[in-house]
Amino acid sequence: MSKEELEQQKQLKKNRKRVEKWLISNQKFINITGIEKEISAPKGLVQKFIKYDKKINDKWIEPLHGVLKKISTFSLR
Repeated sequence: MSKEELEQQKQLKKNRKRVEKWLISNQKFINITGIEKEISAPKGLVQKFIKYDKKINDKWIEPLHGVLKKISTFSLR
C-alpha cells in the first residue's frame, strides 16, 4: 500500500467518524430524505444507519461529509 493510499484511508476513517457522530447527534433536526436526495443515495441509507446501526458504505461517506459541511457552515451567500 502506497503512502497516498494510506493517507486516503486515514482521511476516510476521520470523515466517517465525523459524519456518523454528526448524524447521530443531529438526527432530530435534519431531513434525512432530503440529504439522501442531495447526494443521490439509495432511499433509507441514512435512516438505516441511525435506526438500525447499519454501516454506511465507504462510497457514500465523502458525499455525505460534503453535504453536512455545507449544512453546518453558516456562510452568507
